[in-house]
Amino acid sequence: MPGQREGFGRPRRLAGFDYGASALYYVTLITRKGACVLWDWRSVLAAISRREPYDEKPILSECGLAAEHFIGEIEHHYAGIKVEELAILPNHVHMLIRFGVYAPSGRLIAAQTNLPTIIQQMKQAMTKHLGASVWARTYIDRIVRNSEEAEALASYIRNNPRGWTRDSLFPKIAENREYEWSKILKE
Repeated sequence: MPGQREGFGRPRRLAGFDYGASALYYVTLITRKGACVLWDWRSVLAAISRREPYDEKPILSECGLAAEHFIGEIEHHYAGIKVEELAILPNHVHMLIRFGVYAPSGRLIAAQTNLPTIIQQMKQAMTKHLGASVWARTYIDRIVRNSEEAEALASYIRNNPRGWTRDSLFPKIAENREYEWSKILKE
């Protein structure tokens, strides 16, 4: 499943769709200016220098660890919501997030909020924690249509860090640059 560069301006949402409805959503969050701030710069450079599948587990930066934490907290703060898949890449995050989950009793627990609110609140909490805004203003989402698409997206998310150097969000950057996230974000 291809990613796409963030469009500037208003995000495209499906007109008339209730983004709080029980559904599975594929979400891509992109860092401001596409900065590679979610992995430690040594992992970024190791992936870039190989230009082939990156099989090592990347070291997350302070920003990446914060993203992992705050995205992981979503299902603890909002009933009826579960993050089913998550991949943190140097300059973007992919996730599958389910609205409407079943309790052990078999009862459907509906989400009490919507996708834009959850994304906005997660970004705000992370910004407050880090003292700087990491994320681009908008994000990309897709309503997953069926189980085949869900499985294809889950596979894509699990394998995406490995093939990041071939990703559409792979930046054009110098190989010998050390990335310090606070400097990049203040540019």
